Amino acid sequence: MRKLVMLVFTVLIAAMPLGSFAKARDVNSGPVSITVIIIKDEVDDDDETQQVPRTYRYPSPQTIAKAQDEIRSNAYLKNFLLKKRVQLRNVVGIQTAFSGGKIVYVR
Repeated sequence: MRKLVMLVFTVLIAAMPLGSFAKARDVNSGPVSITVIIIKDEVDDDDETQQVPRTYRYPSPQTIAKAQDEIRSNAYLKNFLLKKRVQLRNVVGIQTAFSGGKIVYVR
């Protein structure tokens, strides 16, 4: 019985720090890391152009529509792109990073 109590106690203590990592974060409010990548028409051996995923290099109409919807629904993202003088109609894809930041692909 004592081993069972100690095991339960150990599991509870081990799970306590996980609560701080599981907090929900509203992407629409507050600053998030936003990276803008401009996709060039010509493909060369440059490392930067090789890093662009094929989904965004040759975007489907659904990918573009999803990116445009996200811009319309996220005021912070829209204002950031306007301040950077990005033409919103040229955004072909938006990828969410593991950190919660956004990677915006622009033609």
